[in-house]
Amino acid sequence: MSILDTIAPRQGKKQRRWTPSVIAKSSFYVFFAVLCVFVLISWVMLGDEQTLDPIPATQTEEVVFAQVENYLKNTIVPANYSGAGQSCWSLFAEDEYTVEYLDLGSWRIDAWYDKVRYFWRVDDLTLEVTRDLWFATMNERVPC
Repeated sequence: MSILDTIAPRQGKKQRRWTPSVIAKSSFYVFFAVLCVFVLISWVMLGDEQTLDPIPATQTEEVVFAQVENYLKNTIVPANYSGAGQSCWSLFAEDEYTVEYLDLGSWRIDAWYDKVRYFWRVDDLTLEVTRDLWFATMNERVPC
């Protein structure tokens, strides 16, 4: 039996028009049609890829690394971590650092300590150094 036979029955049949199954079927077909229209409109409107121009860096790697070095020299490891009482720079001094510009107006600097990689962010304009907790791990040894 088709949905149209249920909604508009033939002459002579005495049936209820709006049963729960008819409402469910009708709701499904309406939802599916609306979904198809939404996908079509989204595909037409958002089909062209938009590329943003990268923000050019105003600082150099040396200046940014000097800011991170200064930050680490002035940060002391708390008592409940290994290496307590030392400056963070004494823990990371011998490590190899990776400095990269992220095309978003900030720099990311990372280094390894005790098999854990630590990340810092430096704003390109203000040179403000912050710990990048996006990459925080469960086995961190130092909160620098």
